[in-house]
Amino acid sequence: MDFNDDNYVDLIAGDRLGTINYFRRLANGDLTAEPDIIANGTTIDVGYNSAPMLVDWDEDGLLDLIVGNSDTSPLRIRLYLNSGTAANYTFTTYSEILCNGTPIALSRCIPHVTDLNNDGKKDLVCGEDYGHVYYYENTGTNANPIFNQQVMIEANGVPIAFPSGYTDTKVWCNDWNEDGTKDIILGNYMDSVHLYIAYPIGIAEHDPAILQGSVCAAPNPFTQSTQINYTIQHNAYVHLSIFDVQGRVIRDLVSREQTAGTYSVNWSGDDECSNKVVSGVYFYRLQVDDQMFMDKLVILQ
Repeated sequence: MDFNDDNYVDLIAGDRLGTINYFRRLANGDLTAEPDIIANGTTIDVGYNSAPMLVDWDEDGLLDLIVGNSDTSPLRIRLYLNSGTAANYTFTTYSEILCNGTPIALSRCIPHVTDLNNDGKKDLVCGEDYGHVYYYENTGTNANPIFNQQVMIEANGVPIAFPSGYTDTKVWCNDWNEDGTKDIILGNYMDSVHLYIAYPIGIAEHDPAILQGSVCAAPNPFTQSTQINYTIQHNAYVHLSIFDVQGRVIRDLVSREQTAGTYSVNWSGDDECSNKVVSGVYFYRLQVDDQMFMDKLVILQ
C-alpha cells in the first residue's frame, strides 16, 4: 500500500517482538527502513508477534491500522485510527475490535479485512494459533463496522484446522478464480500454502437488497431436477450459473437482460454438454447487475 501518499507502494510488516516496521519505497524502487510505527509519540508494542494490516476503517480517506498479537499481551485486536493526513499518519490511543460487545481474543491473531460476502461492507477474517480461521460479518456500516457473531470457516462441511506443527494460520482473501466471490489463501507455521475456493457465507445480509431475499431452489436436495425461482425489482442484466465446489462453471442457465418480475429456471443436473454431473454439492449464483446471491445445491442420485 502507499502509506505516505507519494504514489509508491510501501511495506508495513509485523515482527516477533511486537513492533511494526515501516519500509518506504523510493523512486528507484528500493525500500528504505523508516522508524517503527508510533502512536502517541511512542513505538507501538503489542507484546509479541505483531500482525498489522492497513485499511481505511472509518472511510475518511486515510489508512488506519489494525494489529493482532500473540499470547503474551492481552489477546486483543487493536485499532488505531489515523487522525493525520494521507502523507503523514498520526496514530493516538487505540481501541479494541469487539464481537458482540466483547474484545476479540485469538492467540497469534492475524486479522484480514475484506468484503467476504459481497454486500459492500468490510468484514473481518482472522487466522490464529490453533490452525482455525474465523469470520466476523459486518452488521453495521462500511464506515462503522459492527460484529455480532464469530463463525469458524469450514471447507467441505468441516472446520478448517491445520494439524499440530502447521498452525499459526496466516490468511488472505482474494477472488482467485475471478468468479465474483472471495476465495481464501492460508499459510501456516511450516512450509505450505493452501487455497480454498469459497462462496459467500453471509449471516446478516446474505441477500442483496435488489433481490429482497426472493431467491430459492426447490427441491433441494434433488434427484432429477430443481427449480430456481427469483424476483428482480427492476430491469437488469441477469446471470444465473451453476458452480462446483472447485469454483468451476458447470452450466450457465441465464445470461441476458430481463425486465422486473418473477422468474423460474429448471436445472436437471447437467453440464453445458448435457452430461449428467455426479452427486454432490454444487452452488447456484444469481448476479443482477453488480449484486449477487449464491447458495448451495445438493444432488442425490
